[in-house]
Amino acid sequence: MPMIKDKLAKLDTLLRKCDILLTLLHDYPDPDALASAFVLSHLVSKRYGSQTHIAYGGVVTRAENRAMVQQLKMKLIHVDEIAWEHYPHIAMVDTQPAFNNHSLPRDIKPTIVIDHHGKRKGFEVAFFDIRTEYGACATMLLEYLEAAGLSVTVDIATAVAYAIRSETQELGREASASDISTYLAVYPKANIRKLARIVKPLLPKSYFVLLERSLRKAKVFRHLTHVHLGKVKSPEFVSQFADLLLRHERIGWSLATGRFKGKLFVSMRCSDPHAKAGNILKQIVGTLGSAGGHAMMAGGQIFFDEYKYKNWQQLEDMVIVRFLRKLGMSETTEWKSMLLRNGM
Repeated sequence: MPMIKDKLAKLDTLLRKCDILLTLLHDYPDPDALASAFVLSHLVSKRYGSQTHIAYGGVVTRAENRAMVQQLKMKLIHVDEIAWEHYPHIAMVDTQPAFNNHSLPRDIKPTIVIDHHGKRKGFEVAFFDIRTEYGACATMLLEYLEAAGLSVTVDIATAVAYAIRSETQELGREASASDISTYLAVYPKANIRKLARIVKPLLPKSYFVLLERSLRKAKVFRHLTHVHLGKVKSPEFVSQFADLLLRHERIGWSLATGRFKGKLFVSMRCSDPHAKAGNILKQIVGTLGSAGGHAMMAGGQIFFDEYKYKNWQQLEDMVIVRFLRKLGMSETTEWKSMLLRNGM
């Protein structure tokens, strides 16, 4: 806590005379990003009396994420509506300027960066707090709220509880002691009915159509599985299906891809807490795009270059070949359908 108090004092110096703060999320924001911004906005408005706005790029499509925004009445602004010159102070949470997963213009520098991913070179800001040992960025933000002596509202507790359980897969994936203690502290304060509506939202027919199509496409080899989803309505579905495939009892690694607006989005999951999935996916993507993540989960995107690839399948095949190489498997591995009896 002493370290947090020191950082809070530095924030005080930066924001005490701040009239308005814009908090920018990564594109297609997940629960951890949404909750982190929600907490930061509460902190800034209550401690400094500043006006706050939360902006995002892409879309919020996944049913759970939409339910979170609706149930907690989160006010979000799309980056297309932002007049950047109106915001002298910009904070980034759950992402960094050097990442390629956000919509901050290259000529604008943020004031604040708070994240739990590894620090990427190529940016300087007045204030940054990056702690890779944390499973959820929302855990970090709640520590600031508590250090400031501000109460945790019901909606804040609900947002942070869902963010931690979502980001750490029910505290089973890369959850630090701080994540666990924070979750145990906020859960009793959360609105259980709202939390239930977020965790188990009603799903549209299109979800089940995609689920059926995806399971038919899923391929397996030993403890590996992958699926090419083809065109998707949102990159959120790619990570969702990578998570789903890893739940198979015999699977240790899962990889999913999806085509969206000229990019191939890639999500990787692993059941080994020492796997370094983030580093592996960075090597798979290489100079073709950008990637990052943690030990057990990673995400990335590759631009489709029509001069380099004959078609999307060629790019998808290349990703799988590199995936096999990194795991020490033969490129000629014979994949089988997950749903066939001889598949698993």
